[in-house]
Amino acid sequence: MYIILIASLLPVALLMAYIYKRDTFQKEPWPLLMKAFGFGILSALLDMFVASGLNYIVPRPPDTPLGNALYEAFVSAALPEEFCKLVMLYLCIWKNPHFDEYYDGLEYAAFVGLGFAGFENLLYILQGGLGLAIGRGIFAVPAHFFFAIFMGYFFAMARFRYEQRRKYLALAYFVPVMLHGTYDGVLMYMNNLNATDMPQDVDALSSALYIAFLVFFFFMWRAATRRVNKISGQ
Repeated sequence: MYIILIASLLPVALLMAYIYKRDTFQKEPWPLLMKAFGFGILSALLDMFVASGLNYIVPRPPDTPLGNALYEAFVSAALPEEFCKLVMLYLCIWKNPHFDEYYDGLEYAAFVGLGFAGFENLLYILQGGLGLAIGRGIFAVPAHFFFAIFMGYFFAMARFRYEQRRKYLALAYFVPVMLHGTYDGVLMYMNNLNATDMPQDVDALSSALYIAFLVFFFFMWRAATRRVNKISGQ
């Protein structure tokens, strides 16, 4: 059990240390950061109800590899998960006096996102075994971190640019949703294709999708780190 906990939470801890270290202004109090992390775990629990409700309301598309992938990626994952994270981020920090710098938006959003990612990672590894730990540690956990950076960036803009608050709050939701949905959609489409008895040209399409996934992941990493550098002044 200890090995599973370490494998699940080590990438989370490393990213938490990274985003905390990049705060070159006034360090945020650890109790409040841990509260944000806990709210991230709560967002994962809330998502179970929100996603179920959304799946009940939104009809499924025709049964095709692409249709199923897009439905699962956006309706079952990106839309409810990012909504729950944003709600918890708002409840945790919006009116707190410690939220007094732009960078704070990124930092608290990252801790909320990593709370969600850590809880989700633990569940996946408990169900699927330690073999999942490496792949999820390299891709899934950092992906949630990247989504959170974009959420926190626009969340901070909404907090300190009052005249454009609605616009930036909308971006704090919809930009992570599009990134999250695209990330999951490509992976799910590849899995759906590989599970079908379609002609051999599926292999070529799967290879192209895998390359596209890696390019997209690199784009998210570059764009997220640039925002961290920009706001942290480094």
